[in-house]
Amino acid sequence: CCSSRNRRMAEPEASRLYLPPSMSELPHRLDAYMSCVIDAKTCEALTATDFRARLSYSLQKWRQASRKGVWLILNAGQAGFIPVAIECGFEFHHARDGSTLVLSLWLPRDEPNNLPPGATHFLGVSGLVQRPDGKILVIREKSGPAARAGIWKLPGGLASKREFIEKAVVREIKEEVGILCEFVALVSIMHLKPRRRNVSRGGASDLFCTCLLRTKETNPNLVLQESEIADAKWIEKEELLESGIYGLKGSAWRNSVEAAVAAGRDLSGLRFERVPIGFTKGKVSTLRSKL
Repeated sequence: CCSSRNRRMAEPEASRLYLPPSMSELPHRLDAYMSCVIDAKTCEALTATDFRARLSYSLQKWRQASRKGVWLILNAGQAGFIPVAIECGFEFHHARDGSTLVLSLWLPRDEPNNLPPGATHFLGVSGLVQRPDGKILVIREKSGPAARAGIWKLPGGLASKREFIEKAVVREIKEEVGILCEFVALVSIMHLKPRRRNVSRGGASDLFCTCLLRTKETNPNLVLQESEIADAKWIEKEELLESGIYGLKGSAWRNSVEAAVAAGRDLSGLRFERVPIGFTKGKVSTLRSKL
């Protein structure tokens, strides 16, 4: 076994184990890039000793077959396998769903590690929601930076895993103020660098998307999310552009509001559609400018 970093290392003890002739590779599948994926479900019956021997044997065979990467997916009950994997050169890649750890190993000793890193960005969404009379919805949160500053802001939050932008912003507004909206356009994206003290983000940046939405009712009844929202109201565009983070001319926050208002007038911005992928089956969510 070897480290996935780009340097030569002494062969770990696991790779020098006696391997009987009947030894077989660990059950695995090949991903789209021909990397080996070992899933926890296929290793549940193995002891740590068995896992050590079979992992060592598998890595030897996969190097001989010129495989590049190995992904090891372990659950919380397989914590005893982690030291074995580390001895063989695996590195922590990411954790998911609160109970699953993914480790990775780059097999070639003389090539740069081309395995993708863990997630590098969060996806945030914010909605400029307009009623038919042009008024805009703003909220005050109960916690967070905006709450501490007493700022009125556009509603929004984080997109969930595998959630499209246009679905995420509609969901967030429904959760926060209880109204159904129609997605119109994506109007701006801010790339926010990670704050060093924000441990929960793991050093990942934030792609913050501002979208234009319209209410499906003329004067919808606001039902505030008790755990997060302190207040909400409808205001004129001019009032919004004179307040808080939106009041500074040329600022990113103000520009995003002005872009959303403009998109409502001239149909600019990126519009959502579901279209065939083209090179394989299925459809993909796209956001593109009007042709």
